[in-house]
Amino acid sequence: MALLSFITSQNVEQFDAILRWKLLALVVFPLAVIYYLRKVKPTTGIDIKQYSHFPQPEEADPVRGHWPWIEKSAALGDPRRQFDEMLYEQAQKLNFPPVLLVDWRPIEKFLILFILDNDVAEQVTRPSKQYTTSVPKHPAIQQLAPLVGARSLVTTDGEEWKDLRKRILPGFAPQHLLGLVKVILDKSETFIELMEKKAATGEEFCMDEYTTNLVFDVIGIVTFDMDLNAQIEGKQSDVLLTYRALSQAFNKRVPGKSWWREYFTENERTIRRLDKKLDGILKETIKRQHKQLLSGADTASRSVATLSLHGIEKLTPEILQQTSDTLRGFLFAGHDTTSILLQWCFYELHRRPASAKDLKDELDDVFGPDSSPKAIIDQLRGPEAGKLLSRLPYTDAIIKEALRLHPPGTTARVAPEGSGTFLTLPDGQRLLIDGLCVTPRAYIIQRHPKIFGETKDDFMPERWLGEAGAKIPDSAFRPYERGPRRCTGSELANLEVRIILACIARYFEFVKVGQGELDLDEKGLPQVDEKGFYKTKSTMFSTHLVTAKPVDGMKVKVQMKGKS
Repeated sequence: MALLSFITSQNVEQFDAILRWKLLALVVFPLAVIYYLRKVKPTTGIDIKQYSHFPQPEEADPVRGHWPWIEKSAALGDPRRQFDEMLYEQAQKLNFPPVLLVDWRPIEKFLILFILDNDVAEQVTRPSKQYTTSVPKHPAIQQLAPLVGARSLVTTDGEEWKDLRKRILPGFAPQHLLGLVKVILDKSETFIELMEKKAATGEEFCMDEYTTNLVFDVIGIVTFDMDLNAQIEGKQSDVLLTYRALSQAFNKRVPGKSWWREYFTENERTIRRLDKKLDGILKETIKRQHKQLLSGADTASRSVATLSLHGIEKLTPEILQQTSDTLRGFLFAGHDTTSILLQWCFYELHRRPASAKDLKDELDDVFGPDSSPKAIIDQLRGPEAGKLLSRLPYTDAIIKEALRLHPPGTTARVAPEGSGTFLTLPDGQRLLIDGLCVTPRAYIIQRHPKIFGETKDDFMPERWLGEAGAKIPDSAFRPYERGPRRCTGSELANLEVRIILACIARYFEFVKVGQGELDLDEKGLPQVDEKGFYKTKSTMFSTHLVTAKPVDGMKVKVQMKGKS
């Protein structure tokens, strides 16, 4: 019996060994085949040669596409800088081709056509007989679904997008936006108190955290009538904490990894858990507001969510999901882009004394010489707020110029295969773009020398005023993109920044520390260059964190300019 057991044991061991080798062969053989195919032909069925007439940065590698070019471009500067800054550097060397086809494999299994010309970009984003809402969004946008919602204004298309937009628009009507001034002022007061404390201590801090919390507070009330208490430590709402944790987990994703390799990781499980939690919180809020709306209660809010539910008797699962996803999209776009815009406005005003003076002169003229935030806030709480805010053309020009130089994001589109969609280049050449990922790059278009000349890289708000401003084509300014798919909340963002600049631009000086800080002389005074800008020790730039954000979180110290 013992011998039988020993023999059986040996047989089992031999069988296990054979099985292990067979399993190993089953694994290794396909990998070897894949490796061989990658060596002898491209990683997808795309034949790059059929696009040989498209402008390209260099000849594509049969396996790695244009990644060798991307790697070389990245190595020419700080590798943290966002891709658009690298692309801009290369566009200058290539004499600004109107489009540039880049083989993005193996990171993405498709070709990307970057549009660098304003007139060509219009062909993609304007409505046409073929595409009534402009060329459709690229499916890759769904990768952002945890942050912007899978069925939101950002991610939907066609009739679903039209219906959803129609429901959302009342919340962003001009007159309704003016009714939000008090909300913005209330939250700005908290921000001002925090900055006064920072000025008293003289400590260094990242402005990104504080501007983001400020804008989160505003967007929470505007979109679903919820006070997120983002600026008050220990009192921050569950919506804010959940969304922030979700964003942090999303930013840990590794680009180019297959979904099946990522799906079971701890980070992806975290994303799914937080995604479900946030969706549940938002849906409960929507149900409550819809119930109040149907009851005709005077307490029914005037939030974007509530206004979008007017006329809807039954809150179907589809409408509930669309509204939840759209609110999530506003949380993302509303806080992120506006926070970035504020940071760049403060930084550019810090670098250019002439702009800071012109802004001060305008604010003195409109609000009087008392530069204390309370003096401005008191005026904006009154019935003349709309008129006062309409008298700030230079303030608006500052916002526009900051958006020109530092657009936070862009769009990606695709014309269906077989649709026969063409782009016409400035020289008359027509390119068939069916199936290509097509993306206008605002960063390059808004710095194009044919429009902005030798001052294309300079912060000059005055370029938007008078006859000079009238000569700039509308199509050359697209930080919120253009056409029917233009960002719905863009006017809210501009209103927020206009109010915040009016309240504090004469009161605080945000002094850059570290990257991009001023180069002071032996007396500790800033030095002015030949263009009228303060010299800096290094160049400030953006890095990619879903959107283009200041690389160091905009590290600063804040000083009081003094009270008049």
